[in-house]
Amino acid sequence: MSAKELVLDFLNLMFILLLVAFCIVYFIAGNHFFAFSLFLQSMVPLAFFGVIFLVRLKLTRSEIKKRKKHGNTELVIYLNIFHKLVSDVVVFCSPILLGLLIYKARGFIDTIDVIILIAVFLIMFFWQRYIFSKER
Repeated sequence: MSAKELVLDFLNLMFILLLVAFCIVYFIAGNHFFAFSLFLQSMVPLAFFGVIFLVRLKLTRSEIKKRKKHGNTELVIYLNIFHKLVSDVVVFCSPILLGLLIYKARGFIDTIDVIILIAVFLIMFFWQRYIFSKER
């Protein structure tokens, strides 16, 4: 392990310890057990995606190490204009479909739902722009 990785691991450990200490003080010493149970219930879906992210991160990290060993870190993807068109359809239709799904489930769309849909659109739009800005 390099010194940079050791420092990052140390900072991660300190962050986790401070987070645990804060949770103990706030939830247990502050007598907020009900808020703690609601917090844990809301973390279940996020934990599912978090575990998937960590597994994917581990696989990607090992692939990066293998590629660095062979001196091949470049990734070449051949796309045509059809792929860009499909990407545009996905980027612009995803918020609409998600909005319809929310409307179907609850019968109305709230302001926070609109903000989330706009955030989803902007994240996807700027990611697509970043990827396709590298075209030649």
